[in-house]
Amino acid sequence: MRQLDLFSALQSSTEGIDTEFKSARGGMPGSFWESYSAMANAQGGTIVLGVAEKPTGLVWEGVPDAAQLRTVLWGQLNDRHNVSSNLLRDDDVRTVAGVGRQFVVVNVPRASRLQRPVFVGPNPMTSI
Repeated sequence: MRQLDLFSALQSSTEGIDTEFKSARGGMPGSFWESYSAMANAQGGTIVLGVAEKPTGLVWEGVPDAAQLRTVLWGQLNDRHNVSSNLLRDDDVRTVAGVGRQFVVVNVPRASRLQRPVFVGPNPMTSI
């Protein structure tokens, strides 16, 4: 799918059980991990970084530095103090451009029976 087509599809999406939008103006949002683990333990889904939720609707603000955000994401994914399991492959994390801004799109696969539960933090008994 071309970048423009993918961006158009994202813009027509609504937040739900398999789609989450997160602002990332200040860097990697802490709430990313709760969404990641919930999606991994359910049917999977998509998290779009760079979109703020406001009472008036979604604001497509973009991310300041998509390459740096992706580097932080991969580093935190491989840190067991953040999340118990890294389920992502390289092609699950993409930078998408639109409206003169960049967004990071993360496709979270469903965890296999042997990988579940995926949890936040190092201990499933104390995670959120």
